Amino acid sequence: MRMNLFTKWNLDALGISASLACAVHCALLPLLITALPLLGLEILENDRLEYGLLAVSFVVGYTALFRGYSRHHRHIWPLVWFTLGFAGLLVGHFLAPEGFEPAIITTGALLIIVAHMLNLRGCKRCRVKREADAEMKDAA
Repeated sequence: MRMNLFTKWNLDALGISASLACAVHCALLPLLITALPLLGLEILENDRLEYGLLAVSFVVGYTALFRGYSRHHRHIWPLVWFTLGFAGLLVGHFLAPEGFEPAIITTGALLIIVAHMLNLRGCKRCRVKREADAEMKDAA
């Protein structure tokens, strides 16, 4: 039997990884920015990379969280935390004063990670409850 692509991948883990990659990128960029021109590397300062990371984080995160909501736990809070976190990323990238940008972006990434962790926990609890209900039904 061929499995659906979204069933094979743990999208929450992928979303957490994308958020962590974004946070690491944002934390390392100020540290490496002085050395990059000396090395002739400007990839980390590329606006397309920034927009790409934001787009991937949003698509993967929303897909994972909506899938967990619609198929498993029906708790809205992971989607709320994700929305707040992603809004923090956008505010940090586009609206925040330069001194506050790292703190706002880091807070947004942490909220996204919290959303994925809540989604994982909700899906796991739902799965455990379904398995327990199935065992009780089989025993009866």
